[in-house]
Amino acid sequence: MLLTSSILLGFIRLGFILLFLFYLNRKFVNSKRSVSFLEFLTTNWFRYGSATLIVVFALVQTNAYNLFNTMFLLLVIIGIDLIGIENLKHLRTYFNVHIKSTLLRFLRDVENKKSLWQWISVRSKKKKNKNKRRQNILVLVLTILIGGITFISRYFFIKYDNYSLSDAWIADLAKVIEFDNQFWFKDEVAVNGEFALVSLYGKITDVSPEIALQVISILEATLLAVLIFWLVRKLTPSKVLAPIIGAFSFALVYVLTPINVYYLLENDPTFMAMTFGIPIMVFYLRPELLRVGKLSYYLSFVLAFCAVGLIDFFTLIVLLPPFLVIGLVFSKFGSKLFNLIGMLSYVTSLGVLFVVYSVACHYIKADFWEFFHANLLSVTSYTYVPQLVLPYGQLIMYFQYMTLAGAVLILLFLLVKRENWSFTAAFFLYFNFLVFLATVHNEWIDRDMIINSLTVFLPIIFGLNAALVVRFFNLALYKLERFAPYTAFALMGGLVYASIYFQQRNIESLTESDHTPKQILDAYDKISKTYFPYSYSIVNDPATQVISLNKHFFMNYEYFLEDYAKVDSIYFKNKKDPKFLIKNPQYALTKSVLVFVLNAKSKAENNIFSQNKYLSAELEYKLDLLRQRGRKVNLFYDSEVLKVFEVVNEPGESKITELIF
Repeated sequence: MLLTSSILLGFIRLGFILLFLFYLNRKFVNSKRSVSFLEFLTTNWFRYGSATLIVVFALVQTNAYNLFNTMFLLLVIIGIDLIGIENLKHLRTYFNVHIKSTLLRFLRDVENKKSLWQWISVRSKKKKNKNKRRQNILVLVLTILIGGITFISRYFFIKYDNYSLSDAWIADLAKVIEFDNQFWFKDEVAVNGEFALVSLYGKITDVSPEIALQVISILEATLLAVLIFWLVRKLTPSKVLAPIIGAFSFALVYVLTPINVYYLLENDPTFMAMTFGIPIMVFYLRPELLRVGKLSYYLSFVLAFCAVGLIDFFTLIVLLPPFLVIGLVFSKFGSKLFNLIGMLSYVTSLGVLFVVYSVACHYIKADFWEFFHANLLSVTSYTYVPQLVLPYGQLIMYFQYMTLAGAVLILLFLLVKRENWSFTAAFFLYFNFLVFLATVHNEWIDRDMIINSLTVFLPIIFGLNAALVVRFFNLALYKLERFAPYTAFALMGGLVYASIYFQQRNIESLTESDHTPKQILDAYDKISKTYFPYSYSIVNDPATQVISLNKHFFMNYEYFLEDYAKVDSIYFKNKKDPKFLIKNPQYALTKSVLVFVLNAKSKAENNIFSQNKYLSAELEYKLDLLRQRGRKVNLFYDSEVLKVFEVVNEPGESKITELIF
């Protein structure tokens, strides 16, 4: 299985960034209150993740989008949030009090000769906090394991991927690159928020746009698995067993998941929107978890709904409104006011988005209602799910039976134990409403997109039912919950083993895709990390020219085979005459030229590379001709189906290491 190093490095960098931010939060922001990494991640993704997307949107519209401006404005927003909106009215008093108290605490620590470990440690000496700390460490380890296992599980299916370097992939990459050119709406009005996050991820982790696009679906799945783990923890009494079962049923169970594994690496706006949608649902049912006042609650929900609207209209218009109504019925009495505030924020965000998209449609001269309707439908939703062990209809019926059995248990707990499982009941009712909605024949409702969204809700239902079962067998399993570290790891190990053992036959029956696109992308990744931008040209199929945008020069095969030898001769004859090259820039060559040569072992038959593998003899003949002229031709990349040759025109002036050392 081909593992492009930048995919793994980008994920590791992102993980360390999140852990460092969590450390800063525990050290300076929540030093007096124990906050788990899971709680930190979900709450701040809901609040600041949505704010980040809004910031990117605003910067693109003002032609000011780059990483520095984005981070600067985000830090301003975080600073205002930490200070508090009320304290902004008395900013001088606030700073005087806090700066003085901080200086006094610093001087006291210096006088007491505080050790280096005490300066950097976030531990508390209180016994009560020590127990809480042990729980937080367990949650941290479980969160990292769930994220890592989900990442590996999703990446395993790259060998079946038919999305990379397809026509759809090339069109999506062009959208990602357009953000660097300060275009959100260029030739059409579209909901492109997911591609904005792809662009920002590439900048934060220092990976190329094509690698960021290739990995975004894996990151979406990883975040969703963590959010499902968090959701079950927050809405049920089970804190370990049921949450793990819910998260792993999403991360590992493919034979019961209505998703096309051949396009598992294709970005899914609904999945990305649901990374905000799940926190919206939880904080709507339990507003106290957000720990903010009414105004901050309103503003946080407005930002979250606007972020969803910039990513996926289907989630905003079809998936969320029914839950707002159902949640209003099943939430606690003390939460009703916050529920109404949440509904008001939804209406506010609809108004804001209506104005934004109306102005964009007017500017592009597009019909608003056609745009609105088109973005409630999807031409990239796939209902072909070859790995399912049950027909889709039968699978959904079994899950409906599961919710019915769960409802019986909820009623039993209510009558016998006086326990309130209303949050679980809300999700059961909501799930059945989505199943019913999928049967409605209406031009405004895309059945395939509803089926796609159920990929997220089936594991949630599974996890919530697992919590009911754990509670039902409380006498037997209560002790297992007490020994959480051991039971958690044993359960995780058992689920991983079971997922491999019981799914192996179905997964092995799948057909592996052609490795050519993956090796081409791997070669591009190595080139971008080796060569200085705009010091080299790449010779490849015209369809891959989009990868070259904003990075290097490009030549297609036709030009290289027919004209390059002539240009090479003229360039080397006149390269010491700068006036000639200034007057005739068409004869200037880059320091290096990298030629992609496919061979007959490539299985490409029906894609853009199907004819290129027959050009290998002609390309190698031209490279031999250049060698005879004295040009240095090196083999830069070599794989089973692809070779990349470097034609060196100016030695030592293209590779980054050569320029530095």
